Amino acid sequence: MISTSINEQTQIGLAMYICAPISLTYMNTFNSILAAFLVVSCATGLSAQEYRSLDGYGNNFANPRWGSAGAEMPRFAPADYSDGVSAPTGINRPNPRDISNHIFDQKELKFDLVGLSDYVWVFGQFIDHDFALVFDDHEESAVVRVPMGDEHFDPESLGMAIIPMFRSQASAGTGISRQSPREHDNAISAFIDASGVYGSDEARAHWLRSFEDGKLKVSEGNMLPWNTTTGEYDAPVDPAAPLMADDTRANEKLYVAGDLRANENVLLLSMHALLVREHNRICDVKKAEHPEYTDEELYQEARRWVAAYLQAIVYNEWLPTMGIELPAYEGYDPFVRPDLFNEFSGAAFRLGHTMINSEIPRLDADGLSIPEGPISLKDAFFAPQQVKELGSLDPMLRGMSVQIQQDMDDKLIDDLRNFLFGLPGFGGLDLASINIQRGRERGLVDFNNMRLALGYAPYSSFDQIHSDPAVYQGLEHMYGNVNDIDLWVGLLAEQHIPGTMLGETITEIIRRQFTVLRDGDRFFYLNDDAFTSEEQERISSTTLADIIKRNSGVEKLPTNVFKAREFKDIDFERVDLEPVDMDVVAFPNPTVDILAFSTYSLTEADMDVIIYNPLGTIVYQDKVQIAEGVNNFTLDAFADYPAGAYLLVLQRGEESTSRTIIKK
Repeated sequence: MISTSINEQTQIGLAMYICAPISLTYMNTFNSILAAFLVVSCATGLSAQEYRSLDGYGNNFANPRWGSAGAEMPRFAPADYSDGVSAPTGINRPNPRDISNHIFDQKELKFDLVGLSDYVWVFGQFIDHDFALVFDDHEESAVVRVPMGDEHFDPESLGMAIIPMFRSQASAGTGISRQSPREHDNAISAFIDASGVYGSDEARAHWLRSFEDGKLKVSEGNMLPWNTTTGEYDAPVDPAAPLMADDTRANEKLYVAGDLRANENVLLLSMHALLVREHNRICDVKKAEHPEYTDEELYQEARRWVAAYLQAIVYNEWLPTMGIELPAYEGYDPFVRPDLFNEFSGAAFRLGHTMINSEIPRLDADGLSIPEGPISLKDAFFAPQQVKELGSLDPMLRGMSVQIQQDMDDKLIDDLRNFLFGLPGFGGLDLASINIQRGRERGLVDFNNMRLALGYAPYSSFDQIHSDPAVYQGLEHMYGNVNDIDLWVGLLAEQHIPGTMLGETITEIIRRQFTVLRDGDRFFYLNDDAFTSEEQERISSTTLADIIKRNSGVEKLPTNVFKAREFKDIDFERVDLEPVDMDVVAFPNPTVDILAFSTYSLTEADMDVIIYNPLGTIVYQDKVQIAEGVNNFTLDAFADYPAGAYLLVLQRGEESTSRTIIKK
């Protein structure tokens, strides 16, 4: 997802998802087992590895390249090239743009029937960029020929229009014979390790660090740093700044993140910024607990916690909300290969493209649209200035929680199908055509052969795929033969499992892929003995809403942000703080009548509670007894105070903390 390396990777970036593992027990030979034993027994540098490497190398002792940047992606089923070596498959199938026009044209919005929110696809895109990146080969074109007279791309019927695209880079030494057909490498770490925050290589990771108290660089507004000499927007561009994708080629200055696709849309930027803030917050916590820690120790500890939170949200919240049930975790398995599968990267995890809405709502603290209004999706591509000018992530973070995503089906909104990154002929692309062509040039098997590889019976007729005549008749009209359906098309068209947003085949692909990424990760948080059992429990109970509330001004969110809720139906809920002595949180804030607040204390003590009005006069004072741990308080009398900004001060001996309270 990079230019078309950035171009396509971003296009795909836009969305995410899925490739899937087979019966993944790669215990290949006695030599592998012996090697694992010898490596562990000899306690080499790898066995003593305390933190993850940036690129994933060394996670598995016997097979240190498994899951690492540059590792070749395995497949569920053997490659299916038309010449058995490298030539794209599906040469007798319909033109991708024809398929897009006849099947994927979305006439009206169709919201997800399960009621899931925009956070599902946005978080999914962030995760996709955390573990998947396949670069394009700019020497090999894979353009999609546009049918003559296409309404958007060839309105004058010149017959010369194309949708530009390049082939994915081939793995070294592949694509040379039937014994070695073309394969592809994943350019970044395949582990869910927050590499999207930190990078998968030393140069990017180094640039992103402040080298003070373990923290990452930020710019004004606690946002990501810009690609400038100081990280601030007004400074000159830094020629040494890491490459950041911009498919519009309209921005000289871009935000810099661990993944080069971070600027692809404004909602994706918000996910990156939240986790950078969480890293820096954890650095403050760890420094208070361990003042002797060096910058490096604080950085690595915060990195460990951020990756753990990310894993917990993926496995305990995001996947279950989508209806994906994984087998119970039984611990790290060194014989499980934790790589992304080509079918996952090239087809299945692109399902998020169908879930995206054409408008991004932006809400204030009362749930009303801000004066600047919502953003059209086609105006949000590579638009970091939109975030800078807004000056806050909060309106977008609220908006994502109330808007129901589009249904996961064989339909794409025009912003993606006709206007991706610009108008047709002026940078505009068709993501549906690109996804179909991507599967073909990567030699992915057709939909029915994918089912066979997963152990399912193939479909013998189109109406078995979906009961709706509009769906199965459209497939039959385009393909004619049920065994010719492109993998990506079939995965999206398949009827949903009742009560979920996904069909049977794509569900199984996702389930297998995320199972191996969990079971084959030596640093998975439930296997990482650097965490105590109590810390593992705290991590397991952390939600994306917790991360958002800890690192923004948003306090009114559903407990599970992946389930859309009308703003009026969302209750104020305080976020559980990690144990930081004397830290305080107030909720709701802003408030109208009741003020509730919580503070954490390491000891039992007397504490003074003082409230100052906007003029600096004390309007409330009381002495309370606090216990060790979390202490909760409610002040009903706050209803009588006039509107304005108040300062809540908690004082314990010579120590104090404060919080600004807005009274409406």
